[in-house]
Amino acid sequence: AASCSVALMLGCAVPNVKDVNELAPVIYVPQILFTGFFISLSQIPVWLRWAQYLCSFKYAMNLMILIEFQLSSKSCHDGAQENCLKIHNDNDVYSDLIWFYCFMLFILFFAFRLAGAIILVQKAKRFY
Repeated sequence: AASCSVALMLGCAVPNVKDVNELAPVIYVPQILFTGFFISLSQIPVWLRWAQYLCSFKYAMNLMILIEFQLSSKSCHDGAQENCLKIHNDNDVYSDLIWFYCFMLFILFFAFRLAGAIILVQKAKRFY
């Protein structure tokens, strides 16, 4: 839902649908890269890592990792606990921050929707 808000804001910002289709990869590819799924966050330059905190996919991925690779679950027993810990450490996922991840998804959802509304209001003021 938060990533849909990014698309909604982008749709409000550009003049036509063709431009949205052209700009969509600029929005979504960095989100996919900053989740830590395809490349490790340690491979992203330090000066660029701050952008991960603006990506809703990162928080959703952190929640998915916490649910799928719980250290107390059956999938992380019998020698697999080391792999589960590695996944947690490689992606900077901390089980005590689960509510923070949920909170940030809600914040990003409303922030991008609000930004879209503000953009539309500004466009309406210029139109009339």
